[in-house]
Amino acid sequence: MVAHDECSFCKIAAGNDDAARVLYRDKDVTAFFPLNPATRGHTLVVPNRHVADLTDLTSAESRQLGEAVHRTARAIRAGLSPEGLNVIQSTGHAATQTVPHVHFHLVPRWSGDRMGLQWPEGPAEDGPAQDGTLAKIREMLPPAGQGVSDEDRRQHLSFIQAVITRMSHASASSKTWLLPIVTLTYGYAITAASLPVALLGCLAVLVFGILDANYLKQERAFRTLYDKVAQGQEVPAFSMNPTLASPAGEKVNYWPDGPDLRSWAIAPVYVPLLLTGVGIILWIHCR
Repeated sequence: MVAHDECSFCKIAAGNDDAARVLYRDKDVTAFFPLNPATRGHTLVVPNRHVADLTDLTSAESRQLGEAVHRTARAIRAGLSPEGLNVIQSTGHAATQTVPHVHFHLVPRWSGDRMGLQWPEGPAEDGPAQDGTLAKIREMLPPAGQGVSDEDRRQHLSFIQAVITRMSHASASSKTWLLPIVTLTYGYAITAASLPVALLGCLAVLVFGILDANYLKQERAFRTLYDKVAQGQEVPAFSMNPTLASPAGEKVNYWPDGPDLRSWAIAPVYVPLLLTGVGIILWIHCR
């Protein structure tokens, strides 16, 4: 936690203000009553790290604060049963921010309470001016998927890499399991001249080959997703759906495609084993 020596909210978040009425504190967020609550149950929710401006919060801190505000609001609702609730956040002197540490006010409301909030009547701008303002703000919005922090992107990439590694291990395991099965079935088929056992061995090669090719297909799909995320392209944060990285309109299927079956990791391994089984079947048939 980064604190500011002269910030009263930092002292509360660090547990250095014994007079503060703290609702709860975790490693990221603190909720407490202000010195002069506006209404009964008025609560402040702040990040533990000293951040003066709302726009300087990281993506992770924004999520943590949002969850904390929601959790606190539910507790206020359940504990006090207010008729309403104001959630107020002020950034900058012109917006009445008095403590330079990001904070959210949760103000329970009852009819006739002493809290006064009044919006001015009428629009601040006419219709064409509003359209111009809308366009200016819209131009500043980052494309979807590009507002993700570097830390979140690295975490997202680590999740995807874990899946890629798991698919690779599953592929190696399928080959490891197949070899003793093929050795046993083909060996017994030759020794006992058993056509059904030879057919069973060929079937095992086909099943494991298709399974292994599907592992390869999934690995390639997640590698494409990895590249998209690494390049900062339009992928929702922490999404693990590889179809999002597929070309638009591409049909999604769960069977291995031709390139997967012809891959050096599939065809050179399973085709010779299958041909061996076919040769054994022909040999038994022609005896």
